[in-house]
Amino acid sequence: MSSPKFTILLPTSIDRGLLLPYSVGSVQNQSIQDFELLIIGDGVNDFTRGVIQDLQSKDSRIHFFDFPKHPRRGEENRHEVLKQAKGKYVAYLCDRDLMLPNHLETLGHYLQDSNFASTLNYSIVNNNLRLGFKNIEDPRSASWVLSCVGHSLSFYMKLPFGWRTTPKGIYTDEYMWSQFLDHPECKPFSGLEPTILWFKRGDHPGLSSEERMKELSGWFEIIKNTGKLAIKKDKAFFVALSALELQRKNHFILLKGKSIKGIWGILYRKLKTAYSFNKRS
Repeated sequence: MSSPKFTILLPTSIDRGLLLPYSVGSVQNQSIQDFELLIIGDGVNDFTRGVIQDLQSKDSRIHFFDFPKHPRRGEENRHEVLKQAKGKYVAYLCDRDLMLPNHLETLGHYLQDSNFASTLNYSIVNNNLRLGFKNIEDPRSASWVLSCVGHSLSFYMKLPFGWRTTPKGIYTDEYMWSQFLDHPECKPFSGLEPTILWFKRGDHPGLSSEERMKELSGWFEIIKNTGKLAIKKDKAFFVALSALELQRKNHFILLKGKSIKGIWGILYRKLKTAYSFNKRS
């Protein structure tokens, strides 16, 4: 059997089984179907374990790795699982996020000329989409959201440590991504195509799994309805342009010594390009 194009790591824990039919479902709805999905359990309960086993029974591409609860996020477990990965590329998905159907396809395009890449995310604000933010000129200051990131498996194997326990006070993902960005062979690319619906956890403990399930189920249905999704995307694009126009009119705002007016054309063209790609897809 040939190796899949993508290995997707989906970490989950405790009672998140209510969310998995939607996050996993968004993977199964990808335009690229050549993948393996590796679900990494970090102290899951019996209910969540049962949900995963049911998903496995219906899709042979799903594999489950059942680990006891880790002191942090089970980072070392992710490393052990990646040793068994078969994909050319590795993608990630938080169990409370959703992939748009073109996520793997877009990430695959980015990784043709890079070995560490990220798409853009939509945030959810008052039941509407909002474009995420990125500084594409400086990879280190870009927002490398876990669900947006992908890398080649071969490059991961060159890292000095890979996934490892994160020190307190540091974000797990940022600690991991610094290994990629510090590596002399890293060729990062931070793209502007929004392909992930990112649901911020909020203050600990955040929404309950029941509340989050209601949120995910509604957006999962919107994703499947191309007309409704297009309306949401249009509104997000309009809000982003309106915010930039408001800043452009303020001649006292400076960015790196240049006025917003001076960079308006560049930002507009980049947003328009990303938007046009969305409309085609």
